[in-house]
Amino acid sequence: MLDAKYLQIRTLLGATEFLERHPLLVRAFLKPVANAPFISKRIMVLFRAYMGATAFEIHDVDLHKGRIGIGGVEEIMAGSKIIELLHHTLGEWLAPADKERTLYEMGVKLCTWEVSQALENGKWAPALLVPLIAHAKIFDEIRTDPLVARFFKKTLDMMSRLITDEGGWGRLEFNFDRDPMTVTLHHSQEAAWLAPSDSPVCHFYAGIVAGYASTISGETVHVKEVACKACGAEACVFELERIV
Repeated sequence: MLDAKYLQIRTLLGATEFLERHPLLVRAFLKPVANAPFISKRIMVLFRAYMGATAFEIHDVDLHKGRIGIGGVEEIMAGSKIIELLHHTLGEWLAPADKERTLYEMGVKLCTWEVSQALENGKWAPALLVPLIAHAKIFDEIRTDPLVARFFKKTLDMMSRLITDEGGWGRLEFNFDRDPMTVTLHHSQEAAWLAPSDSPVCHFYAGIVAGYASTISGETVHVKEVACKACGAEACVFELERIV
């Protein structure tokens, strides 16, 4: 069983790294296939992304119902101004600590739902891939097994490219070698709207990171922003703490 798992990981990792080394192949041949009518509907989200399709090309738009989604996860397009409005409107009604906690919990609940939908509806990745990246021992494995760590990071990089980078939230980097593990967000929308500040402001995004990490691992993961662009840092850095 273990050998089968490692064979799957090596096969998928080898394929993704091959495509990274041959961008011309992706642009010239695979991307047209990934976006071809009729064919595109039969290819899963992550596979289309590795074949060069962008989040904009993968999104499904239902003009009749006025709906847009990606891989079965419904979305609503909104201007980045909503980030500032969330902070300031909640701040009119809540004490600062309560506002920050509310924004954090909103991020957690939003991404718990989003990741659950993506993993469960069978349109983002094949059933054999999901248990390789989403299970109760994943954080222990990525700290002790370099192969699993490389595969997990490649998968998260692609998911964040679709959701965060191409979704306009900013660009993510993951560091699993540090203790605690960290996530770095470059060009945070929260920091951009709320700078300058004497303290970190990305409470909503901290909740988003916590929601993703907790849902994938099945653990409760608390996330704290330890550096923030709004305070003058080069980028926003979040630390992940596993609550045992």
